[in-house]
Amino acid sequence: MLNLDRTISRAARREIGLLLLFAGALALLWLTPPGEARAGAWPRLGLYGSVSGDGYPLWNGSGVLQDPTLDAIARYHEVILDASPITPYRWDALTALRARRPDIKLFAFVTGHNIWEASDPDSLVHYPTRYKRLVRDVDGYLYNTAGGYFSGARANLAKRDDCGRFVVAEALADLFNDAIVRTGIWDGIFIDSFCKSILWMETPGEHIDYTRAGYASLSAFDAAWGVAGDTLGNRLRRLAGPSFELIGNCNPGPNYAAFNGWMRENFPYQGGGDWYQNMFRVTGGYFTDEAGYRAPQSNYIFSAMLGSNPYSGTNTRKVRFGLGSAALGSGYGVFGPSSRAAEPYPYWMWWYDEYAVDLTTGRSSTSSQHTGWLGQPLSPYTQMIWLGPGTDAVSNPDFESNVTSGWMFLHGVAAAVARDASTAAVGSASAHVTISAVGAVTWEVAFNTVSTLTLTVGQPYSATFWAKASAPRNITVAAGPNASTRIAITADWRRYQVTLIPIASGTAGLQLFLAEATGDVWLDDVHFRAGVTNLYRRDFQNGIVLVNPSAQVMAVPLERNFRKILGARDPVTNNGSIVTSATVNPSDALFLIDGAHIPR
Repeated sequence: MLNLDRTISRAARREIGLLLLFAGALALLWLTPPGEARAGAWPRLGLYGSVSGDGYPLWNGSGVLQDPTLDAIARYHEVILDASPITPYRWDALTALRARRPDIKLFAFVTGHNIWEASDPDSLVHYPTRYKRLVRDVDGYLYNTAGGYFSGARANLAKRDDCGRFVVAEALADLFNDAIVRTGIWDGIFIDSFCKSILWMETPGEHIDYTRAGYASLSAFDAAWGVAGDTLGNRLRRLAGPSFELIGNCNPGPNYAAFNGWMRENFPYQGGGDWYQNMFRVTGGYFTDEAGYRAPQSNYIFSAMLGSNPYSGTNTRKVRFGLGSAALGSGYGVFGPSSRAAEPYPYWMWWYDEYAVDLTTGRSSTSSQHTGWLGQPLSPYTQMIWLGPGTDAVSNPDFESNVTSGWMFLHGVAAAVARDASTAAVGSASAHVTISAVGAVTWEVAFNTVSTLTLTVGQPYSATFWAKASAPRNITVAAGPNASTRIAITADWRRYQVTLIPIASGTAGLQLFLAEATGDVWLDDVHFRAGVTNLYRRDFQNGIVLVNPSAQVMAVPLERNFRKILGARDPVTNNGSIVTSATVNPSDALFLIDGAHIPR
């Protein structure tokens, strides 16, 4: 392939880019997009795209935009593409995408603390060279103890000047603003390699030279690194203004005031976790981030391809699982190779049954007009819960007679428990816990079962119960020291099932830790058993999504007729049948069309 940088002069290419941008802007005045735009509808599709230095795949070696590529990319709702070479030279590529889909959002990919040895003659315009020159000029490289650049993080965000300012972090924010925000062609910036801590990057063979970086210890360096990252984000937010979107990627940081979202990579295993941690983790969990980041939010769930066949059974399942999990919230499902490199896989062309559906026929579609086919959500996600078989560690689940048989109430702060016959979710009474003082730790008010289960490491166990509180609050559900989850409960009776996966084998009962906040908590119909018996569900105008994060096959009855997609990529799962019950495989999801769309 010809390299555009070698065949057209820099000045000439800038002039061509401006002419093409003007032509593209004119085209927007008369070009009708192919099909109806479905702004804000579900499922939401994201593309974690890439552009090579020579413009592949957006334009060819002669500088001509590639219509098949643009047509394919424009089917997505949000698209991430490299800031360079688009930003300095080829704005017309973005204009062409917006002409095809006016509601598309486009984000410039930049690196937060890494740069390669870019050295282009057009050094005042070529973005990677500007980045490298900036770091060089402020003596801002990060080194390893062998004297070379530290792998994966050449830019030392933690570098301070004599006044204590984080000069590299501030300079990068200024660069991003000048080179990207001020052009007005992007909706936002996606900052990759933007880690709150980088100690995880150290290996047995490579260590950060924290002394050369200006610090007395590795821990002091890493603490400053986290503050410097927030400095970059906060400064960029001030420069870019409130409407420009910022999204980050790496181990998550809680800078919710500056950012609009974050990406979870290698879903659901980021950070060595599982689905429950990637969705509910206090910092970095998908649902936690949904509640925290500023509007408009752009949170991503990125599932990485396995093997070389994008349409293998494993990969079609991974697509459903990631996209279904994203649909439980307001974010975007992303699928592709983990490297996101533009070669060798043309992943922007890959298309899956769940991406677009013609509701008239029930068939999967390749047309952008059929994306967003689920329509608007009718409610937040819910759990479909039923009680499984097996030994129960709870001998007094419903508190019909008392709250002492089979239970222990422990408290290190002012608190009390009593049977309450005035309210119940099941039967005629519930357990009423009053917390009068906040504990230093959540377990300073604990309601624990006397009986226990023998737990096996890595196996799932379920705490199933009804709960409500005097005001919305968090509680922690645990099984000994090796398995715990923090959840939010509401002021209304709701049924919950919390999955606990112990990190070590042992014996433990169910523990409910309540000292995080003052107020009243009511509990009823409490059970603790091996296995999982729930699905996560969300209802939409035109169908439903069922997500099974467990390691077991889940079969659940449905309240009315639904129709499976008539699929092309996975016709076994998506066989077009009408169903009154659904079977969802482990670590999988199922998208169903509402019965109202079944042809009569």
